[in-house]
Amino acid sequence: MDVEFKVLDSGLTVLHDHMNVDSTSVGVYIGSGSSKEKKDECGIAHMLEHMAFKGTENRNAEKIAMEIEDVGGDINAYTSKEVTAYYLKVLKEDTNLGIDILSDIIKNSTFPKDEIERERGVIISEIGQSYDAPDDRVFENFTSTAFKNQSIGRPILGTKETVSKFQQGDLKSFLTANYAPENMVIASSGNLDRDWFFKTVEEKFSNIKNNFKYTKKLSKWNSGFYGEDRDLEQTQLVFGIEGLKNTDIDRYSLRALTIILGGGMSSRLFQEIREKRGLCYSIFSFTQMQNSSGVFGFYAGTSPNDLNELLEASFNEWKNIKNFISNDELIRAKAQMRSGFIMGQESNGARAEYYAKSIINFGKLVKTNEVIKKIENISISSIHKVIERLFSSANPVLSVIGPDASSFKKLNVNNLLN
Repeated sequence: MDVEFKVLDSGLTVLHDHMNVDSTSVGVYIGSGSSKEKKDECGIAHMLEHMAFKGTENRNAEKIAMEIEDVGGDINAYTSKEVTAYYLKVLKEDTNLGIDILSDIIKNSTFPKDEIERERGVIISEIGQSYDAPDDRVFENFTSTAFKNQSIGRPILGTKETVSKFQQGDLKSFLTANYAPENMVIASSGNLDRDWFFKTVEEKFSNIKNNFKYTKKLSKWNSGFYGEDRDLEQTQLVFGIEGLKNTDIDRYSLRALTIILGGGMSSRLFQEIREKRGLCYSIFSFTQMQNSSGVFGFYAGTSPNDLNELLEASFNEWKNIKNFISNDELIRAKAQMRSGFIMGQESNGARAEYYAKSIINFGKLVKTNEVIKKIENISISSIHKVIERLFSSANPVLSVIGPDASSFKKLNVNNLLN
């Protein structure tokens, strides 16, 4: 078997994916992100991820960077709503070094106070940069409206107010509450000996101190409008309704619907709104799936003078798709899903992440052939089923940034799809 995993006595899950390549991708995937934060902790998961590279009991920040780059490797990390990941890629012969650096970061980070102050400034600058990018900001406003007063609706980066207050003890407390073996998957993809990898990880990641307690927060969807007036050349908008959670049986059909409606140049929104009407440069549908909820919607950027026409035409496409989907559209969507998944499987970094998240979300491996079979089983009727599920009880959210954006509050968002 090319992919295997085992759960160690500590509760840590170790996963090995065999690929006949000369490089190894190794990652630590933690089932906690910004959704595990309290209100006054907004942004702490992201800051913790940054600070993990700023020094351990064995290496300072410069040594972490130099050791991995001295062997031509690459190391990085990210924080999402529900997962934090630390990952690297090295040549096969340097895998032991890579595992050692990752374990050192997870187990022995010291969070030096001078580095905290320095990184605080970096993150506040990052928050400012995000605010200055309206195509980012419009999504943040959308999410904060859809999941109002909930951790999953707050920004991953945090706010200037919260980030300004985090101290060394706060970072350590969040780490010990979330970075626990039973909440963690160590995944590799490459040409490694399985037994060696399992043994090495067990040794390097032993004795992780934590006070982890499993919690699952249920998200509550809210309908609403968020308008932010700005003097911009382009008005940015995001419209959406509640989607599906990431384990829902209809999730593949929803992805196909997303492609048909607004995924790529052949999609309905692109063809109607951009190609035929010339109302925008960029328009696309999207779906986000999380542990207890999700989003299905579309984004567009347009001239302020064209916003009303764009909204009306876009909503007409949403309404029309309830009545008819062609077989050609179905075949095209399935082909895009299949090829996208298979192409992604050619990267050992993407494979390690995919299998790790499979364990986190499903508690098991979802193999390639299983995914392909699910895609093949998508039908027009299965897409209409998910349309009926989502559209029949839709509570829309509209987020707009641009000149006089707040004036769109007079729209009754709940009637937009009727």
